[in-house]
Amino acid sequence: MEKKLYDTSILIDLWNSNIRSLEAYTTIFSIIEFPKALLIKNLIVLYPTREDFDAAILIAKDLLKIGKPVGAIDIIIASIALRKGLVIVTSDSDFEYIKKVRPDLKVELK
Repeated sequence: MEKKLYDTSILIDLWNSNIRSLEAYTTIFSIIEFPKALLIKNLIVLYPTREDFDAAILIAKDLLKIGKPVGAIDIIIASIALRKGLVIVTSDSDFEYIKKVRPDLKVELK
């Protein structure tokens, strides 16, 4: 089974559905946006590395080339997911644009 990285919007939905345990990943960015996610058991928080930032710059350049700029945080989250081989679970369609320049990015759009 593929490991999943949950974006903020999905974590909020899960929290509102009374989910308090989840064997999955999120990023520090989602924790900053929704600190209650720290109370979800078994959720592993990932921090970007220098390699993630370097990869994010390349993704941003490629997005600009196709005329589809995306917010920096989403690009960094995508670079983390790519490095770790995770599926991003999100309701944010910007990840579909990133997928156009990084076809190996796995996205589960809810």
